[in-house]
Amino acid sequence: MNSKLVAVLLIISILSCESSKILFMNPTFSKSHTIPLQVLAKILANRGHEVTFVSPFKLNEKVENYRDIELKVSKESLKNFDEFSKAMSESNPIGVMTAATKTIFKLGNETLQSPMIRKLMETENFDLIVVGWFTNNFLVGLADHFKCPSVIFFSGSIFSLLHQMVGNPLAPEGAAHGMSGTKEVNTFKQRLGNFLGYAFDVLVIRTYFNYRSKTVYDYNFPPDRYRSYDEMIRNVSLVLVNTHFTSSGPRPLLPNLVEVGGLQVKPNPAPLPEDLKTFLDDAKDGAILFSFGSNAKSIYIPEDKQKIILKVFSKLKQRVIMKWESDVLPGKPKNVLISKWLPQDDILAHPNIKAFISHCGYGGVIEAKSNGVPIIGIPLGADQKGNADKIVEEGWAVRLDMTDITEESLTNALKEILSNPKYRDIVGKQAILAKDRPMNAQDTAVYWVEYVLRHNGAPHLHYPGADLNFFQANSIDVILFIFAVIYAAFKVIKLICGFIFCRSKKGSNEKLKRN
Repeated sequence: MNSKLVAVLLIISILSCESSKILFMNPTFSKSHTIPLQVLAKILANRGHEVTFVSPFKLNEKVENYRDIELKVSKESLKNFDEFSKAMSESNPIGVMTAATKTIFKLGNETLQSPMIRKLMETENFDLIVVGWFTNNFLVGLADHFKCPSVIFFSGSIFSLLHQMVGNPLAPEGAAHGMSGTKEVNTFKQRLGNFLGYAFDVLVIRTYFNYRSKTVYDYNFPPDRYRSYDEMIRNVSLVLVNTHFTSSGPRPLLPNLVEVGGLQVKPNPAPLPEDLKTFLDDAKDGAILFSFGSNAKSIYIPEDKQKIILKVFSKLKQRVIMKWESDVLPGKPKNVLISKWLPQDDILAHPNIKAFISHCGYGGVIEAKSNGVPIIGIPLGADQKGNADKIVEEGWAVRLDMTDITEESLTNALKEILSNPKYRDIVGKQAILAKDRPMNAQDTAVYWVEYVLRHNGAPHLHYPGADLNFFQANSIDVILFIFAVIYAAFKVIKLICGFIFCRSKKGSNEKLKRN
């Protein structure tokens, strides 16, 4: 091997292995949003970094250099989250938004005020803050407290608030809105809908969530001791999003907004618990996974729909693994196994899994695609309807709305997915596209986090456009100035021409008089 190359690799290895203290802040009730972040934290800990992970979910394994701080959650926050789960399961968008907002800001403020976190802030120092993001922008104040860089991680598609942090262009003319049901924007109708979606984000969503975040920020990081909320938002070094252009569509991205879609997908699946392994291994006709993720709860599915689903399952020759948040499922068929929590990615990797009945949360869609498993999508809210429409558009899923579920419609959907080979063929090709990258998602995320550490926050990645207001960022002030200059020039030219014309006319009149 070339000696220069060896030297370069050695230097990179030494730099990347320097131990740093990293604080992961993830105050969320969503276990599915926590899992990808825990994957990143574990890898960094295994690379020698001292990792402290703050969340309601402790890691279920022992990892060297990894410390869990388990959040103690108030009864009010638990109640808010239960309301959110119920509204999600019932496809109630207003209820989802109301409960989610209460949960996010209540739990976030509780976290920053908790004795554990106050003690952490008073007694320890960190080299980097990684925020598990879900509109909780106020947590970036911790970066100013510890005088260190901040990294944002979001397990879903790219929200407008994330674009705002780094000044990434929205590109409504060609980049599909995260909540839309398509990856491409071609027709005038699509461009109009896209523009209106982004306009709503900028005028309403940004305004509302920034206002709420600023309130929590100012309470916990008072202006007499800390930099302002706006300044700290613009000070974010890196945004990692659990997306990939093969799923969400291509769009312009700044270098400090990095796609790491599939971060939670293991290169090699972990061994399944013995009961699940036996159940799947013995499924000679195949098996189906049914899960609505960690936020929606199957127990809140309307009772009449529960009965329909179980009746259809009872007639299948395939086995069914069903996420069910109770020890008892009335009317459970013999071919159904229930569990309160499932290692979803590892189950989807099992060769006997033939289909996935999912609410189409972004994480589940990525896991199914990566493992080549077709989906029957039953979206409930948030971005799930758009996600379902995208994978139907790609050709490896069928969609049912909860209100449209009947014995006939669910039976037909299962028959189509299980008997038509095109769905598995298409998702297999999609899996190849999703995995064909210079580095896998985990290596990419680790590289960029350590890049920020190596370069003290990597300020050279900061885009100057992120510091501009709406009028400046869209060159409205420049355009108005140009129009003003053109108008002024036109008026001056008109004045000069008028003056010349008047002088010429006056001269002609005097000449006529002399004649």
